[in-house]
Amino acid sequence: MRRGGTICCMVVSAAAAFLAAVPAQAQWHTVSRSRLDSLANPPLAAGREAMVFERTTVTTDPIEEDGGARNYTFSWSNEGRTPLVITRVKSTCGCAVAAYDRKPVAAGAKGTVTVTYHPKGHPGAFRQRIFLYTQLDDERPTAILTLAGEVIASVRPTYAYPHARGALLFKQEEVTFAASRRGVESIECLNGGKDTLRISVDTLLLPSCLKAVFEPATLAPDGVGELTIRFDPSAGRAPQRMPVVLQGLGVPPAQGSITVRVAPEENEMQHENNN
Repeated sequence: MRRGGTICCMVVSAAAAFLAAVPAQAQWHTVSRSRLDSLANPPLAAGREAMVFERTTVTTDPIEEDGGARNYTFSWSNEGRTPLVITRVKSTCGCAVAAYDRKPVAAGAKGTVTVTYHPKGHPGAFRQRIFLYTQLDDERPTAILTLAGEVIASVRPTYAYPHARGALLFKQEEVTFAASRRGVESIECLNGGKDTLRISVDTLLLPSCLKAVFEPATLAPDGVGELTIRFDPSAGRAPQRMPVVLQGLGVPPAQGSITVRVAPEENEMQHENNN
């Protein structure tokens, strides 16, 4: 299967681009209804009757914004006398991505187009159109599909936790301490998954100058926790960059770690520069 191309512009955006292309003194002219209709419903390719879909519109059940991507399949048959091959696909939004087989579909055979809808960041009602092009015409689509529905907005403030480590979301992914001073830093976290997490810090990987703890150790879905990191330069050597690895996230250690940086004092930097 191959990912189809997308064009991230709606009909309104296309109309706006049309207006921007005409001289400034003429921009107040009304765009004709026929022009707008041609953008929303472009003329189809000659011979389009050969591509027959079981349905060209799918209205989805309500989709949760945090529920992940959903797939919808459009089945079609070649009712013509010669093979048909889909050469490219466009959609009115990057949130609707079409996948299709580039192999020719023989006369009398069947094919499918699968549209994957990504609801994250797209709450509210939607109506996306997918334009299919075949060898019949590179400029005019052979068929137009429609995917419509509604995305139920997330009630979780995931936007405030932009850094993911598996299902655990962090407000920040690194902390910095001054090289010669003790310090304590805390990072707030959110369980963005559907399962309870049992989280601990891999203390065996920590240098002696670092102590870290995650509380609470058991974090329910939508629960908020905190990773607290303590730095004591007198307890041992402090590398400039150290990982704090969290266990219980179901990801490799490199993908489940927070970075601790140690910044040299200004006088130390000046001393290094003088040398």
